[in-house]
Amino acid sequence: MSDSVNRYDITKTLVKQVGLNQKPPSGSNAAKSETESGNSFRELLDRRLGSDVMLSKHADMRAKERNIAIGEGEMGMLSDACDKASQKGIRDALIVMNDSAFIVNAGSKVVVTVVDKNELKGNIFTNIEGAVFL
Repeated sequence: MSDSVNRYDITKTLVKQVGLNQKPPSGSNAAKSETESGNSFRELLDRRLGSDVMLSKHADMRAKERNIAIGEGEMGMLSDACDKASQKGIRDALIVMNDSAFIVNAGSKVVVTVVDKNELKGNIFTNIEGAVFL
């Protein structure tokens, strides 16, 4: 599969997730005001996504299998930890929080996998450049 097809599919998926493809209610000036202000698609997407952390399919599956609840508070803490790691130049980080460990790509704020407290002991984490403990 070509790189341009992957980018298109990812962008298309993100557009659906953040609701940018939804038409505003009739009589609404929301779409008109955003396009008139000259904002690019990227600026609109960044504003909708904000600094939210995203779970990869693998991480989402592991969290469900291991009964690890990741609420808005945890996502905010993960986002802050990603920011701290990125500021130190860390791309791939281990974030330990609430008896769980998260392997994240700090720059893109994507959680790669999740491990619960029962699997932390004796586990070896590889391909990380740093760790953040919360």
